[in-house]
Amino acid sequence: MIKKPFTILIAMIMSVMMISGCGSQVDEFVDIGNLNQSSVNVAEGFFQSIFTGDQELFEACYPDSFKSYENMDGQTVDMTEVFNEYRASTIEGYVYTGASLSGYNDYVVENNYDFPALQEDISFLHHTDIDSIEQAQIVKLRLNFTNDQDEHLTTDAYILVYKSGSAWYVFELQNSDAEFAV
Repeated sequence: MIKKPFTILIAMIMSVMMISGCGSQVDEFVDIGNLNQSSVNVAEGFFQSIFTGDQELFEACYPDSFKSYENMDGQTVDMTEVFNEYRASTIEGYVYTGASLSGYNDYVVENNYDFPALQEDISFLHHTDIDSIEQAQIVKLRLNFTNDQDEHLTTDAYILVYKSGSAWYVFELQNSDAEFAV
């Protein structure tokens, strides 16, 4: 269930980061109160939670229907285990300094995406009513770090998020080579 997104995160983090002499503008960190209010906030909050170790923020990126669903054995998703897997993929010696929006694509037919198929996937995997899934976006972020030598490093990340009811949630990470036009 988590293997593909987990693998993508490892590949993204292990890829060569761009070193920049000047700092880029980063957005303010999100908090639980504003996390689910926009696609950008939930996307930034997801990465912020992983790189800063904020499990409460991480869990808020997912709907209750996903976290509380009981499988045939009566077990629910172990969010602590999922969070720790993501945390284990981070690189020591890098300090997360924030993210900035590079752009987003609406997940619609006009952009060559199959939104009804995505609704079905989200509904099945997140145990969410298909009719409540109103919108989805692929969000491209520039993640910012400093290293032990105080160099500014950045890497781009793509993440698929969706709106259900009045809240935005994370669905899955996207490959960095995903088709994306800003």
